[in-house]
Amino acid sequence: MELATLMKPIEIPLFPLNIVLFPGMNLPLHIFEPRYKDMIHYCLQNESDFGILLSNEKDLCQVGCTAKISHIIRQYEDGRLDIVTEGQQRFHVLEFLQANTYMEGVIEFFDDDSSEDLPDELLDNVLNAYQKMIHLQTRGVGEVKGIFDPVHFSFIIASTLALDPPEKQTLLELTSTTERIRKLDTALMHMLSQLEKQAALERRAGTNGHGKHDE
Repeated sequence: MELATLMKPIEIPLFPLNIVLFPGMNLPLHIFEPRYKDMIHYCLQNESDFGILLSNEKDLCQVGCTAKISHIIRQYEDGRLDIVTEGQQRFHVLEFLQANTYMEGVIEFFDDDSSEDLPDELLDNVLNAYQKMIHLQTRGVGEVKGIFDPVHFSFIIASTLALDPPEKQTLLELTSTTERIRKLDTALMHMLSQLEKQAALERRAGTNGHGKHDE
């Protein structure tokens, strides 16, 4: 995977979680472990972001997304915190460090390949499918207003789809907007098929089996 770096490597705190954070995504967190209370205190004191990396029992991914603390919802007497974070920039870990109680890393940021041409038809298909999914999920309440920057739009969709963490991690690591949109298109088609089947079953359950509602 070739990564387009945006700036020189820097050191940041790292927070391994069994979740994938995307740029622009809001993520509420309950901070209770002493080492992560230390980490959040450091970030608040230094106005610093921290990095979230997908972690499971076997692996710790080396590509993640920085999180900015946007709100402190509640501070408990024992030091626990309820916070809301917002995804900022994707990064690749060059080196893991353990100088403090929490993990840190030397990272470099990267972005999608800006020279790539994204087919308009593909973007329109995904936008229409996403709007249809929202319509089915909310019974017609809510819609996508306007059009987003394709990269940002792809992260919005990726963050809201019910995908397994490894699938979301693949989408996070991609540097091709077109490839990410294509994978989202496939995922949306599958999800729409499931939602349409569910809607059909619900309609059938509301009839007497002959296409007419019971009186």
